[in-house]
Amino acid sequence: MTSWRSKIPGGGSKNINVMAFYHQHHDFEMKLSRAIQTVEKILDNTRRPQIASDVHHRYNDKYSLAEFVTNTSLASQLNCLSRLGLNAEQLNTLCAWGASHSVSLVFTAKEYCSFVREVKREVEDPRKHVTQIGGSFNITSKVVTTVTEYFWKFESQWELTAIKGVGEGDANQMIIAQEKGACELKTSTKTSPHSEATVPAATHSVNITWLLKQLGGNGGAIDSPNFSIDRDKSTCATPRRNEDVTAALEHFNRVSDWGDDIASYLKHNLFNVPQRSAERPLSMGAIEDTDSIFVPVLPLLEAEAEAAGDIALEEAKGEEQDVNGSVGGGGGGAVTNTPEGGVVVTLSGAADEGTAGGRCLQSVDANAFLAEERRSMRAKCDDISQAFPSDGSIVTAANCVVVVTLTHIKNVAISLWGCLDYIEKMLRNQLIAAIGKEVMPQDFAEYMVFHNRKLFAPQYRPKPFCYDVRRTANHSPEGVLSINQNLVGTAQPEAIATIVSRADYSHPMTFPINAAANVTFNGDRYLHAYLAHTFSGSSAASLSLSAQARQFSSLLVMVGTISSATSFEPKYACVVQNKDELTVPLELSTIPTPKEFKDAIESLSPEQQRFAKAFRSMQLASTLFGVLVIQIKPALERVLNLPNDALTKEIKLTQDLMDLFITYQIPTDLLSFDESTADAIGGDARARLNAVKGHVAAMHEMIGAAKAQEVADAEEKYKYEHPMRRGMSDDESEVAFPSEGSWKNSLEKKNRRSGRGFGGGGGGPPPPGGAPRMMMARSAAPPAPPAASSFSFGAAAAPVAAPAPAPAFASQQQQQQQQQQPLPQQQQQSQAGEEAAVVGGSSDPSSGRDYTAIPAQIDAKMEEFDEDSQLRPTIITPSNTWMKKSKKGLLADPTTSIMRGDEQKAEKDKAMDLLDALTKSGAIPVENASLHIVMAATHGFDKTVVETVVQDNVSPIEKVERSTLILAQTIHDLPSGELIEPSQLGRAAAASPRLFE
Repeated sequence: MTSWRSKIPGGGSKNINVMAFYHQHHDFEMKLSRAIQTVEKILDNTRRPQIASDVHHRYNDKYSLAEFVTNTSLASQLNCLSRLGLNAEQLNTLCAWGASHSVSLVFTAKEYCSFVREVKREVEDPRKHVTQIGGSFNITSKVVTTVTEYFWKFESQWELTAIKGVGEGDANQMIIAQEKGACELKTSTKTSPHSEATVPAATHSVNITWLLKQLGGNGGAIDSPNFSIDRDKSTCATPRRNEDVTAALEHFNRVSDWGDDIASYLKHNLFNVPQRSAERPLSMGAIEDTDSIFVPVLPLLEAEAEAAGDIALEEAKGEEQDVNGSVGGGGGGAVTNTPEGGVVVTLSGAADEGTAGGRCLQSVDANAFLAEERRSMRAKCDDISQAFPSDGSIVTAANCVVVVTLTHIKNVAISLWGCLDYIEKMLRNQLIAAIGKEVMPQDFAEYMVFHNRKLFAPQYRPKPFCYDVRRTANHSPEGVLSINQNLVGTAQPEAIATIVSRADYSHPMTFPINAAANVTFNGDRYLHAYLAHTFSGSSAASLSLSAQARQFSSLLVMVGTISSATSFEPKYACVVQNKDELTVPLELSTIPTPKEFKDAIESLSPEQQRFAKAFRSMQLASTLFGVLVIQIKPALERVLNLPNDALTKEIKLTQDLMDLFITYQIPTDLLSFDESTADAIGGDARARLNAVKGHVAAMHEMIGAAKAQEVADAEEKYKYEHPMRRGMSDDESEVAFPSEGSWKNSLEKKNRRSGRGFGGGGGGPPPPGGAPRMMMARSAAPPAPPAASSFSFGAAAAPVAAPAPAPAFASQQQQQQQQQQPLPQQQQQSQAGEEAAVVGGSSDPSSGRDYTAIPAQIDAKMEEFDEDSQLRPTIITPSNTWMKKSKKGLLADPTTSIMRGDEQKAEKDKAMDLLDALTKSGAIPVENASLHIVMAATHGFDKTVVETVVQDNVSPIEKVERSTLILAQTIHDLPSGELIEPSQLGRAAAASPRLFE
């Protein structure tokens, strides 16, 4: 059976459909409007109560209204129990039991079916058969059938019993009401229509201890309902969200479900047993229609809420005098007897304490509403008495009254839920009206950026994660590195704001380029902390890493993790150049909070705890997300022995060098300036540059010659294999054999399929001797695919003019000999330092910050200061699908390519090959590099932004502010008081006092 709680506002799951939610509130308000018309007849003509939202009131009036409707609901429920048979003496006994034990109401039904008699009777067929004999005699015949009928006696009885504790012994049980009935059933076979005995046919119980405790007076005497909300409790958030209201609603839920089960048994089981008679048809719709019974639970306020007028008070007193001859209602409030032995419960004036000057109605008004409820209930019962018999059968007036009374109990509970949720809805509407819109997660994110600007001192304010890649402030940027977020409702992505600490020192760190070589790098170090926040029904903003290069510029981007204090572990790498734009979507995944983890492993064995802690340490280490950006031009200048800025304006040379390194994997020694000739040229930087240009030109010449030789060899082989084409020109061959095409096209297709051949470079005759072939064999391995956006001035680049180019191959032999000589002292020291870093870590731990210790530090601070356990460490992981936007040439349109596993690996291999050349397999450290380390955390809220404020009475601003300060403390390694503006210190300390102790 579907619970009635799922059909009322706030009664179902917390993920209730929004449209259904507002429809239910609209339906509730429609019923409320009709009820107000009845209220106008009940109260004095001078009274003008209105729906609460239409009356200007204070926040405290909402608490008074919640108490008013709850006490009225309690009195109504007790009056309904009185209609079921509860009297004042029994209520006294139940209250005494409830002082020390739990008290329950138990409904038990029994059914019996026994054989009574067998009856045979003759049934004549209405049809007659007439036979005519002769002309004057007729014989009439008819069919008579003997029918055997079997009669059964069906008996039912039910009891409503109150039990103390588990109900052991008669002293702990008390019968409140009971009913018996019987009817006769008829069958055509001697088979019982029901079991001989069904014991119990139904049993339903409900705990009413909470109800009885609301009636406890002094010395154990019964008092009128005295429900109140303890507003000083730390768990009291709003008039709707507190422990007292929650306990009240749980009680009404239990009683309503209990009554619904009993009514369902009576209507759908018991009432269907008797065989309907056409002599007296019963109108079962009379027990379904309970709208005529007044529900006294209404969320009304009054602009000038005074005591009820004299007329209303006298009417309330008169009604009670008619009941028992004494005044028990009105403003005094009491639990009194009725002539029929029941009880009448009214509210006392004590409930009005603390509401002076407020807008809430008084207890005398509630008693007038309760009186109207009793009157309308009596009228409904009188109607049922006329519509149903009272002859000891099954469907009697007494049983129907039970169904109607239990249905009304459910209606009162639904109305109480509606009233309390209506109070909360008022808070919601008033908050939205004050702001002018419903605050969404993207609105909250925008506000937190504004809030942090006011909170933090200028040097500690969160900054957008968007950095120019440049050598110095006097150099133009080579590109831009950023982490962007896409918020729902925003057109363009924008950079995330992070708490950032820039290191003013630079201890060397390393990363591997292959299994045999590690590269040492220096440069800027940035430690970032990013705080995401999520609300119910929304996810965190989607993030993406973006790297953009300017035209004629290039940079190398590596993404990975920090594996130790001195090492970076790259997982991905890519060369970005010439207006390339690389976009890497980032995925955020949270791990349990420190408190959740601690609670989860508390009852595990020591071995299981060690296992869980080991995995958590790995998860925390994974929260260090690293991005390393390396500038290529400075590295080229260093490896080629060129002065700083030598390649700044050498665009063509830079492109040729990168092409030679990436596409052909040419060793840098073949292109670098020979330091042995440095004394001959002195400090002439131009001479160094010209020497490198000469080497590049010679290399292009050699590649072109090798290419021409390969083409010639292929031509000879092709003509040998096809003697029919000997003596033909290429054009003649194409005419004679158009289907196969020229041998050149065949060769080109073959080279494209196999990945062979050199790209670019000029032609020319092959150099003398076998040097080109030897060089081709050594350096012309199948090349990696060229960069998509590699800039080229032409298909066949002319050699760069050099004043006095050195002989290419003589210079080559000298450089090969130099490679075999011991490395310079500086490079040997670099390698030695690198090996020491790899083997034993940093030789001087104080030389730099150990970034691997930061996750554990933040985790410890989360456990200490995150009182709500809502701040979770977050792991940032690159997505499997990237996007790269590039241009094939200056005039070409941008093209977008999707990079997945194979493409990403090819890009990484190309980047690592370039790094291998730029660093001579790790012998030369990288100086112009910047490392960004990002730590992420997520503050998660269980509700939406508005629900967090309205239902939890919590400002999410202060909660996120506390989480931000926790991260800032760790990143800057400073106390909170030194991080924020002095003007904000008092407010922040009041919101999060433990952070400032």
